[in-house]
Amino acid sequence: MSVLLSAILIPACEVENCPPNALSFAHFTFVDQYGRSVVYTDTLSVYGQTDYGDSVVQDTLVNREMNVGELSLPLSYGTQTRFILRYNSRTQDVITITHRNIPYFMNLDCGTMMFYEVTGAETTSRMLDSLVITNPNIDNNEKENFKIYFTVTDTGE
Repeated sequence: MSVLLSAILIPACEVENCPPNALSFAHFTFVDQYGRSVVYTDTLSVYGQTDYGDSVVQDTLVNREMNVGELSLPLSYGTQTRFILRYNSRTQDVITITHRNIPYFMNLDCGTMMFYEVTGAETTSRMLDSLVITNPNIDNNEKENFKIYFTVTDTGE
């Protein structure tokens, strides 16, 4: 009886107060030279790459997806993250993002989340035309942070 009474009187961990999305992702939208949404219809793979001292760590984030019009990608805990966009295994572009990491402590039950402030971004231009930072603050709210511009040939439609 005392165990049942103590279970009722002592509150459990309040995990329900934690946000449903405790991870922060950079959100990229694909657009054409006029700012209209576009979809890359061929095969696209994305690799994340970061430097740790003398070694480079690379991981597959998107594997041979088709019909991609936007990406949500994690940033590293370092100050720079590179994404390699490989188009149908033929050619690739590299996006390099420099950022400031901002630890955000919510409470003991939820732990710490990592937010980011983008301080710079650059890209190669094999298939991409340019990259624009639309919102430099990356947190656990899903919002556009970057526009990736592709030069698209007008079809007259």
